[in-house]
Amino acid sequence: MLGILLLCFLGLTALLVLDYSLNDYLTIRLLLYLAFQTVILSLITWPYDLPFPLLYTLTALYFQLLPPFLGENDLNAQLRPIQTEELIAFSAILLCFAYLQIAVKHFYALHVKAKAQIEILNTTITKLTIFSQSLQSYARTAEMEAAKKERYRISREIHDISGYMFTNIIAMMDAIIATGCRNSDKTSEMCSAARSQAQEGLVETRRALHLLRKSDSEREVGMRAIYKIKKIFESTTGVKVEIESGNLEASFGDELDLVLYRIVQEGLTNALRHGHATCVRILFWIVDESVQVIILDNGTGAKKIIKGIGLAGMEERISRLGGVVRAENAPEGGFQLTVTIPLQKEQTDDTNPLG
Repeated sequence: MLGILLLCFLGLTALLVLDYSLNDYLTIRLLLYLAFQTVILSLITWPYDLPFPLLYTLTALYFQLLPPFLGENDLNAQLRPIQTEELIAFSAILLCFAYLQIAVKHFYALHVKAKAQIEILNTTITKLTIFSQSLQSYARTAEMEAAKKERYRISREIHDISGYMFTNIIAMMDAIIATGCRNSDKTSEMCSAARSQAQEGLVETRRALHLLRKSDSEREVGMRAIYKIKKIFESTTGVKVEIESGNLEASFGDELDLVLYRIVQEGLTNALRHGHATCVRILFWIVDESVQVIILDNGTGAKKIIKGIGLAGMEERISRLGGVVRAENAPEGGFQLTVTIPLQKEQTDDTNPLG
């Protein structure tokens, strides 16, 4: 501010001292007025700087039409009056230069503001992406914890049922042994009671096992888990997600299901965070004994594909299953992630339908 005030003082002094000592109106005089005008305009903010050039030009013209109060001097021994053409050119140059400076200053301010808004938007998108990932992870973790607690609860219930029933049966059998089966009616009654206890225990145990199986089957796995994160992602980010599952099975086992889950999660994150996409398509299909996942978005694409931690981790996870990853710009615009993984269905021990 001190420097600008000093420039104003020097400019005003130069105008007073040199302005009326020179005959050349369109060179040195004009440059002096332009310099002074530039300094003043730098201090005035939008939109108050719009009327200033006109007022400044009228003031400059007024001073040009005043008598040369400094009189003749060594620089100019014979002063001449300013011509009309010179006044018109003088005014036009002042006005054009002033409004050009205002336009440049205004557009620069808009550029700075837009850049700041873009930075804020990128920060917001990053935070929103992190929030969406955290919410997805929390939903999956909370679901697994709930299933785990339910299994523990049912296991305790089975333990309590079997402990209670077997204890009663053992007590009854001990009583029968103690009587030596001398009283046939009493022995028959106690055997019937023991059988009834065993039957009741079997029913209760089967009921608890049925609940355990139901709890495990209701856990979100495979495509159900993917549709769940789709719903969470759409609600938290506003990005539209379309899923086409084609001939995909509901589940491929824990390991492959988790890999597919992470692929979708990483693809959605990259589409929002890096591509600023508003729509994402996820295509699943089984081709030649392999499951293929294609994630397409309508974002900005990538000038240069740099493998970050997420993409590198995805490649490492998929390579362990013998799969491949291809990341590229989509032909129709946006970004495309293609993953192909050979099918390796997990074998489970739960194949006995009896009981």
